Formats: sequence, structure tokens, C-alpha cells
Amino acid sequence: MTTSEQPLPADIARHIHVRHPSNGETTLYLIRHGRTDSNVRRVLQGQMDTPLDSVGIQQANSVAQRVADEIEADLLLSSPLQRALVTAQIVGKSLGMEPVIMPELSEMDFGAFEGQTVARIEADYPDIATGMNDALNDDFGWPGGESRRDFHGRVLRAFQAILADNPGRRVIVVAHGGVIGSFMAQVLGMSPNDWWSNPILNCSLTHLHVTPDHTVVHLVNDAVHLELLDPDSVAAREVDE
Repeated sequence: MTTSEQPLPADIARHIHVRHPSNGETTLYLIRHGRTDSNVRRVLQGQMDTPLDSVGIQQANSVAQRVADEIEADLLLSSPLQRALVTAQIVGKSLGMEPVIMPELSEMDFGAFEGQTVARIEADYPDIATGMNDALNDDFGWPGGESRRDFHGRVLRAFQAILADNPGRRVIVVAHGGVIGSFMAQVLGMSPNDWWSNPILNCSLTHLHVTPDHTVVHLVNDAVHLELLDPDSVAAREVDE
């Protein structure tokens, strides 16, 4: 990585909560998809196949340029949802690579509440809002969708499969704020339910190196490459609803 990477303090740089499932080592570069109109409106997108907006396209081109300048990758993986896949295709074009779709990287399934805004849920569905905002409730589930426990388990299994299949390789993963946030919380030994405290920015870059002993965290949620775009593209804190 380049000078934009800021080293983390030594006492938090290595984490033992997620380890490589084999004797190999794998480098992961995690990229959240570009912005969508639903991100701006704070709509629960989940598995809705919403497109990037114009800012999202700019963000994807910006992170693609950074990746081309800084990273030599062996594999590019993507969620099948178009906001992630189009971002991955833009990144892949800069590298001369085609993204490989991995369905397990899809965003959380919000069931009957997909397409609803957070504000409406909090106003009209107090029981759901209480569960949604309770970070201690591991068993909270969206009616017709996934529970937190199932989602976080799916995310961890997906990344363990990526690691197991790619020892000695550098893998770019383009996915969603919920997916990346869940995995990073599990890497850091934090509650993955507390997503609002640690949002993942659109087209931010996270850089990890996973060994059999620990995960080294080099970058988390780095968006320096977006600073020349609309300031809202860096400052905004839309979750990947």
C-alpha cells in the first residue's frame, strides 16, 4: 500500500479471532460498492438489486484507479447484486480481470422490510425498531428475511471459504457494508450487531492479511481516494441498508 495507509497501533494490529483455516496466508482487499440512491434515502436495500447512482459510478472509478496503482491481485470476487457487481466490473477493467460472482457475499436479507426507510421503521414498527437497535440481541431477525445470527454466520463461512481456497493469493472482494462490517467486527472481536457505530463507506478500501495465527489489519474503511469527489461521498455515513 502507499502513503495513504496509516499503521495501526501495535496493540491492535494483530487479532486472533479470525485465523486462516489452513497453513497458508491470504491477503484480502475489501471494497464496499459505490453509492446508490437508496443509500442516500436510508432505505433498507438488502437483496434488492438497486443500481449505482452517478456519484456511485464516480466512486467506483476512483477506487478502481487506486487499486490499479497499488494492488497486484490474483482474484476478484463479487456479490451478485448489481451495485456490487458493477463496482467490481469497473475495478476489474482497471486490472484486466473479470469478477467471479460469489452469492454468499450478498447483503443481509431484510425480508418484508426491504424498501422501507429506517425512519419509517422507527416510526411505524416500534417492536422491529427495538430489535434492530439492540446490539445485544443476537437472535433478532427480519420477518421473511435473515436473523442476525444466520447472517453473521453466513458472512464468516463465506470468508473462511475464500481463505481456504486461496492460500498464498491476493484477493479483492467487492461486497456490501453489512457484509464487510460483519466480517471486520468478527475479525476485531467486536459485536457485529453494532453496525451503526462502525459504518463502512461506499467504495472504501480495507486491507487484511490472514495467517494461521492471526489477522493483521493494515487498513480499515480507507477512503482517501474519494477526497476529490463530492465531500458527501467521504463524509456521509449511509449504512448499506
